[in-house]
Formats: sequence, structure tokens, C-alpha cells
Amino acid sequence: YAGYTFFAQQHQVLTAQTEVNRNALRAIDLLKADIRMAGYLDYSDVNPMPSNQPITISNGNDLIVVYDDFDDQGVLYRALIRYYLNSYTPASGIQRQRLMREWRKCNNPSALCALASSAPLYGQTGGEPILDWVTAFSVEAANLKSSGTFSGQPQTVKATLTIQSPQKIDGSSKVVSKTFNVITRAKNVSLVP
Repeated sequence: YAGYTFFAQQHQVLTAQTEVNRNALRAIDLLKADIRMAGYLDYSDVNPMPSNQPITISNGNDLIVVYDDFDDQGVLYRALIRYYLNSYTPASGIQRQRLMREWRKCNNPSALCALASSAPLYGQTGGEPILDWVTAFSVEAANLKSSGTFSGQPQTVKATLTIQSPQKIDGSSKVVSKTFNVITRAKNVSLVP
């Protein structure tokens, strides 16, 4: 019985680790794709992108990236993508944090795009959760560009995510948790002279 209990707990730990990894990797792929696009200006867009526009980091855990994109009908627009943590309390009453992704369209692309001057796409006013059970999320600017169009903008963004599994291990108080460190190059900021 003792051997069975040990192996059952080990199986639960492995299952929880796999779930954490799978969920985190999906969110990290999306985050990296948005950071890589930061500062992208389509050749057909007549609106300049302000030099301080591509990447904004507030309070070390609120990330905004801006780039040109095309909607479902092929119409060019300026997108603002925001990542931040939000508290959530479901019916079970266990409060936790979610990583949110807010996708917005800039109302006036010829001016600085901000939350106040943009509208949510698809009616999502607060964004949508892309990762649950996040215990920590931090973002840091690195390798600031010293000259050129995007002078002072980070060419690299470092993000740290700590995620825990919602499942407890039977017969134990152990919680499966993992920290992910992500470093992504903002290629448009880096390549634009």
C-alpha cells in the first residue's frame, strides 16, 4: 500500500507538471509573437509610429506592445496588445491570478496609441484570460536602442512567469509550481535604423 501511494503521488506530480508546462507554453508563444511584432510599420501605412510607441512597460508587470496588423477583411489597422495580471474569484471561492491579453484597435493611428485612445476588438473590454493560476508575472526592458528611429526602446524583453497547478497532490500539502523565464527580441525595433 505504501508503494502504491508513493507511485500514485508521483504520477499526480508528473501530470500536474505536464499541465503547467502545456498551458504556459501556449501563453508564452503568444507573448513572444506579440513582442517580436512590436514596432512593425506596414509599408502602406502613411501614419508614422512614434519613437516611444512600440513597447511600454508599467509597474514591472504591465506590458503594452503596438504594431500594424490586418483585420479579417484585410484592412490595415494599428493594434495595441496589453498583458497584465488580474485577480479572479470563481464560484469555488479560491482567489487566484490570471494573465490577461487585451487586444485593441487604435482610434487615431497618426497619434500616440494608448488604452484611452483605443477600442477593444470583438467587444472584450478587459481582455481575455490566456493563463490561469499565475502567481507572478514580471516584465523587464533590456538592451535599449541607443540611436535611430526607436531610440530608447528595448530591443529585448525579459518576462518571468510563475504558474502553479490547480490540483493538489493527494495525501500531501505539496503544490506543483514552475517558473518560466522568457527572453524575446523585438525584431522590428532592432532592425529599423
